[in-house]
Amino acid sequence: MSNQCKFWDCFENISPIHTFCGDHFDLLQTGRIDECPICSRGKFTTSFMCNDCDNKSEEPLNSGQTKLSTIHLLAAVDDLILMTKTETANWPADKQQQLDHLQEMANRVRNELKS
Repeated sequence: MSNQCKFWDCFENISPIHTFCGDHFDLLQTGRIDECPICSRGKFTTSFMCNDCDNKSEEPLNSGQTKLSTIHLLAAVDDLILMTKTETANWPADKQQQLDHLQEMANRVRNELKS
């Protein structure tokens, strides 16, 4: 049984023990490709996301699905903040500020959802 190369637009069949074809593996080793943050397939480092995900981001979103996804994400952020708040006293100031910023942004999104 073979795998398909993980790069977003490569359809080359590869060994089941590999993730990328030879060409894309070489590009990965030299730091010219990394993982798409949306679909986890390979993409060029010069792009924020792969072309498939970039094209999908232009499609109109279902507002109900988006709102539900945002609520789930806010719940996960709240859980993370709650879990780490007890440990932050020993954190450097810049890391504490990042966590405070995350909480502030989550509250801002929450308020936008309410309006």
